[in-house]
Amino acid sequence: MNKIAIIYASIHHKNTEKLVTGISKEIEIDIFNINKVKEVDFSKYETIGFASGIYMGKFHQSIYKFLEKQEADIPKKTFVLCTSGIGKGRYAKKFYSYLQDRGFEVLGAFECKGFDTYGLFKFFGGLAKGHPNTKDIENVVTFMKSIGAKILL
Repeated sequence: MNKIAIIYASIHHKNTEKLVTGISKEIEIDIFNINKVKEVDFSKYETIGFASGIYMGKFHQSIYKFLEKQEADIPKKTFVLCTSGIGKGRYAKKFYSYLQDRGFEVLGAFECKGFDTYGLFKFFGGLAKGHPNTKDIENVVTFMKSIGAKILL
């Protein structure tokens, strides 16, 4: 697989971090926690993924700020990963469209459930307890292998 990196934000329950760490155990990729890295040397990457939990219906604000600052240097092939309490795919599709509008070639999007205790959910024990789980990790690894195949085309 050609050189791939994932820039991610995972704040509350580390759901997205579990996802990208699971990928990195199965596939050779570099992962960067957006809150621990200021800049990335994109010259050695062909494809960059963006991954985040969902905060108020969007990717974490740090992802948007990073994109604004680094956009000119980021390879145009990209993909989207996210975790959300409902895991239905709508948030990934929303960010997918955002990237396309900025001129990126988006190779795919993956979304799965992630433990969510935002707002009223915390009073009911949260949504999607135990997610991402082993099956979610298997599914995202399969997704990443399909992204690798698209890069080679």
